[in-house]
Amino acid sequence: MKNAAAGVSSLSDIPQMSSPRVLAQHRTLPVVDELAGLFTDGGIRRGSTIEVTGVAAVSLASALTIAVSRSGGWVAAVGLPMFGPSAASDLGIKLSRWAFVDDPGDQAGIVVDALTAGVDLILIGPDIKLRSGHGRKIVARMRERGVSIITVGKAGFCGLRPDLCLRVSEAIWTGIELGHGRLTSRKLEIERLGRGADSNIRRELVWLPNREGRLNAFDRKNKSVTFSRSSHRVSKRLFGVGEPVSWAS
Repeated sequence: MKNAAAGVSSLSDIPQMSSPRVLAQHRTLPVVDELAGLFTDGGIRRGSTIEVTGVAAVSLASALTIAVSRSGGWVAAVGLPMFGPSAASDLGIKLSRWAFVDDPGDQAGIVVDALTAGVDLILIGPDIKLRSGHGRKIVARMRERGVSIITVGKAGFCGLRPDLCLRVSEAIWTGIELGHGRLTSRKLEIERLGRGADSNIRRELVWLPNREGRLNAFDRKNKSVTFSRSSHRVSKRLFGVGEPVSWAS
């Protein structure tokens, strides 16, 4: 296992759950207010699988963990060596409550299954593949212990069925004009589609990051930034990952 930053916890530091019971008042994992509108219950249902796709998927998946780590919960990342700890820290993520398994190899199923015994939320990278047998076992453990999973990329690729799908449909960076200047903030449009009670499509606009490097709600009264089909696109390593970049023209 490789830690992404000094002080990030190792797996041995994560306490084992003493009981698989999930108390009624803790049926959801907390989510910051800026993203709570994406969830019917205002938070991530314990035992659920969230699929995050599209531009800036890693950034959005990371932002969904902010309140969990702040409230004393444990988060594990499997197969996310591109994770940017500096940007994550700026967002307010408490990295001392994180553990990283960058390259689990062919042991990914065993690693994720073991993590369900000691963490609250698991992020799974886009290159992780789980055998169907492992997937079914992990889902059963998740529901028993109240652990949730966020997949960066299609959940089906790792043998899981998503309860909620979040897609970053557009991302606009500001700060560059006519090819000059610095990227300062990024506006994201997020679409939500789920099953059952979550089947209605919802859309949220957020700054991720804003000018201070943090997550912030988008003021819909501000018309200075609009999504444009003609936005220029380049590819750079931003927020610790190689994510496509657009800026308003």
